[in-house]
Amino acid sequence: MLLSATSFAQSDSFQTLKDKFSGTGEVYHFSVSGWLCRAALSLAGEYEFKDVIEDVNSIRIITIPKHNFQVRDLSVKGFRKVLENDQFQALATFKDHGDNVDVYLQENGNKRNRYFVLIEEPSEVTAVEIKGSIDLNKLNKLASKEEGTSISYQLR
Repeated sequence: MLLSATSFAQSDSFQTLKDKFSGTGEVYHFSVSGWLCRAALSLAGEYEFKDVIEDVNSIRIITIPKHNFQVRDLSVKGFRKVLENDQFQALATFKDHGDNVDVYLQENGNKRNRYFVLIEEPSEVTAVEIKGSIDLNKLNKLASKEEGTSISYQLR
């Protein structure tokens, strides 16, 4: 029974971030179901990307101005330690137009994985938590088809 309860446990990383910055200015967060994301992608004609996230249950996003970290005497580096303590493994790190992007994975099995994307820009930090399963092979194929590049990922 304990093993069963563990498989349904949720990550606390997103909630920790949300709680630390609730009540501070210019912090925005929202959640959306996987079904709604897929519906929006269908309406936008993004059928291939919709297939990549066909097993995603929900997405939560929070955007925090970087100066709010300083006001609270917190750091993005410190939050990365929270992710590690929450059993997230670094999957990929890369730069995108000067922004630092870190992708983490918390494997829970049975399509209950969690992906955590941390985007550090000069003026703000955006955190995206995705619950479910993403087909990384379809994502890589889509990226190379549309941009002529590929996404490399590996567990460190």
